[in-house]
Amino acid sequence: MMFSNISKDLNIERKDYLCLFLLLVYSAIITVLLINFNESIGIYCSDVYIYLYNSLVFARMGYNNTYLYLSPLDFGLVELHFLFRLGFVNEVSIYAVTGVFSIFGSLGIYVLLKRYFNSLLSLAGGVLFTSFSLNLLWWANGTLDLPAVGLSVWAILFLILAVDESPKYYILSFVFLVLSIFTRYTCLFLIPLFLLYYLSKHDLFGFLDSLISDRKEAFSSLRSFLKTEEFRYLMIALVLALIVAVLFISVILYYGAELSFLEQGSTFASGSKGALDDYAHTTDTLFYFHDFLNFLFSQKVIFQENFIPTLTGASYLAYLILFILIIGISLGIYRFFNKNKSEDKKQFDNVNSSISNLKEFSFKTSHFKTLLYIGLLLSLAIAILGFKINSIITIAFLLIGLVIIFSLLKSKGLDRKDYSVPIFMIGWFLVYFIFFTFLNIKVNRYIITVFPAFIYFVILALNEIIGLLDGKSLKIGDLNLSNIIPIVLIVLCMFSAFSFTSTFEDNLDFNDYKIVADYLIDYDGDYASKDIAVFKQRTFNWWLKDSTIAVTTDQLDFLESSNITYYICDEDLKLENYTKIYNYKDIFLYERVNN
Repeated sequence: MMFSNISKDLNIERKDYLCLFLLLVYSAIITVLLINFNESIGIYCSDVYIYLYNSLVFARMGYNNTYLYLSPLDFGLVELHFLFRLGFVNEVSIYAVTGVFSIFGSLGIYVLLKRYFNSLLSLAGGVLFTSFSLNLLWWANGTLDLPAVGLSVWAILFLILAVDESPKYYILSFVFLVLSIFTRYTCLFLIPLFLLYYLSKHDLFGFLDSLISDRKEAFSSLRSFLKTEEFRYLMIALVLALIVAVLFISVILYYGAELSFLEQGSTFASGSKGALDDYAHTTDTLFYFHDFLNFLFSQKVIFQENFIPTLTGASYLAYLILFILIIGISLGIYRFFNKNKSEDKKQFDNVNSSISNLKEFSFKTSHFKTLLYIGLLLSLAIAILGFKINSIITIAFLLIGLVIIFSLLKSKGLDRKDYSVPIFMIGWFLVYFIFFTFLNIKVNRYIITVFPAFIYFVILALNEIIGLLDGKSLKIGDLNLSNIIPIVLIVLCMFSAFSFTSTFEDNLDFNDYKIVADYLIDYDGDYASKDIAVFKQRTFNWWLKDSTIAVTTDQLDFLESSNITYYICDEDLKLENYTKIYNYKDIFLYERVNN
């Protein structure tokens, strides 16, 4: 079979299945707890209403396609056909679907880490992903960010397998890439990241060097590549990915929506920082930087205006993660350079080995390496200066700089496995961090996209620390004391996750819209045949399971002159042709009395 050796390629052994099972159980328990919690307090992200009503449209239970420009994948194809059509037409369905995708992402983190670390450290990475406060805030609550990240992790995992193990994995990688893009369009940034890792093995600048010095040899190597199994699988994967993409695009167009990612892409490419009237607009450029520790493990969740949840007060566990990261990465950098200094010394001690090494890794074109160093400096300079204009400029030249670094490291004869994944993870982290930092529309959940790369570096740092301690022979019998560190970290993370809901404000209740909608449904059994105006259309389209008319309080003249039967808003109004028939908290329901 094509993927018969997948366990071997993934470095998954028998004991890993136990770890995966434990991680699955832990993530599932967290998911159930959060579904119950989210159901009790209500929906606090208005985007969830869009996804819910879009599912009604796909299931032919709703007719308003206003919001179909948003990503349709998870909710249009899973919840729609299997849950809504089975009669589970409620918000718990979307909680369950997003929860399952989040669990899928957690397991993906484990499998990705297991390629480079032992089972215990990989388990720690999966537990970290399931325990970060920011993830828990948006876990199993109907938002798309965690499902998109979960699919992205698997796309990246299979890309690494395709490049490093067998090109057959390009097929799975490209399919997961398309699925992630149609879950959340910002996953389009995975495309240049895919290219980055591909070029860690296939030296772009080495080919340019060959093209300049010996075109015949360069074209000969290119023709040879076109005949390889890798190229064949790349083409197969690309065709399958295009077929899947066309299917999703066809669904979007069939229901009368537009391909909004084209417009969004051109908007961001032009340097736009986002709409000034967006509720999440801020000029705090460093928002994601100074709040990052809060995103890891926070002490309290508070809700600001417009139901925006904010994580405040980084806990001791966040600072512990930071400490591990700083110490471990410092040790890793020291070990990397010290290792290569030792290897360089050995090469100089052996003249023949040194000469052989120079022949294998030196560039053919005169001064080509010098040009690469100049290109690297220019790329980084343009990336830094370009941030004032457009994040796309910064990202593009950052990635060019990383590709140059790949080529320079290869020219030094360094083992690719020592640097390819760490540099790729730096690219993954920075691409998304730069993009969302540049935008003036800042919502904490957007930065979830950098967590897989961040977790990789935390586990890498932890591995370096444990490696240092292992050299000290810290053992009691057969027990290696250094293994206590990840075990303690896992326990602390679990404790933090299980107590997460207690960090929310007391007496939270976002069910006021639902209560008013339920009252109208009970009050008028024929409400669906009448015109209903509301001040929040996306919200009441879902709760009423019907298409409503958007009318704000500055459009009251239109309302008074219309034939609209009911009006719902958040103000206590004195209307000539309407009377108030119900209110719950600050939500008011009016019925027309004069026709």
